Amino acid sequence: MKTLHLIIAESALETIPKEIINHPQILKDAKRRGKDPRFMILDRSRHHEAMKNLKDSHKRGRPDIVYLSLQVTQYTPMNSVGLLRTYIHTIDNKVIFIDPTTRIPRNYNNFIGLIEQLYKLSRVPPTGKPLLTLRNMNLKELIDYINPSVVILLDDVKGIEITFRDLVNQIINLEYPCIIVGGFPHGEFSEFTYRIVDKVYKIGKYVYSTFLIISKLITYIENRIGLEE
Repeated sequence: MKTLHLIIAESALETIPKEIINHPQILKDAKRRGKDPRFMILDRSRHHEAMKNLKDSHKRGRPDIVYLSLQVTQYTPMNSVGLLRTYIHTIDNKVIFIDPTTRIPRNYNNFIGLIEQLYKLSRVPPTGKPLLTLRNMNLKELIDYINPSVVILLDDVKGIEITFRDLVNQIINLEYPCIIVGGFPHGEFSEFTYRIVDKVYKIGKYVYSTFLIISKLITYIENRIGLEE
């Protein structure tokens, strides 16, 4: 394996939707933080009341899922030696390209500030080598851009049961496998997503959180290729 492409897809990461940008809860939060509400990140922990009538609200407003997942990916040996590339595809069809050298802030509030800057400027830092880049791109366009050997969706709703070990056995000898995991808290992937992947698997008998699936998958691969020491 030369590179594992990992996509955290349909992620519950977005700026405040225009439908609720003038909601009192949003305006109050913007004033308290001294922020332009157009560039604030939707967060259920602060915007629950405003989100109640949003379409697919159960899948939205959870930027912590991306935060925790990137805390895993960016500090792994696989990433350090250049065997891992991570992408964030969002529920509103944007893609965050992450330079492998990017170190995600350990503090959650600092992470949110970084992402808000990214949505405002489309890249961070504003000058020099970009560590994070934001593009308008749907999931199929991202997959076509990557051009992987195989695209595997990990989904506990429609997936065929498989173990981490057997999954790694399938991809370890491929040059550029692509694994997709969900970046949302509840529900199914869109039908569009199911249509554009090659295989759909469910890991084991348990329902794993996104960051735990990522952590265990990377650990299995690192053990297999001798990076665990």
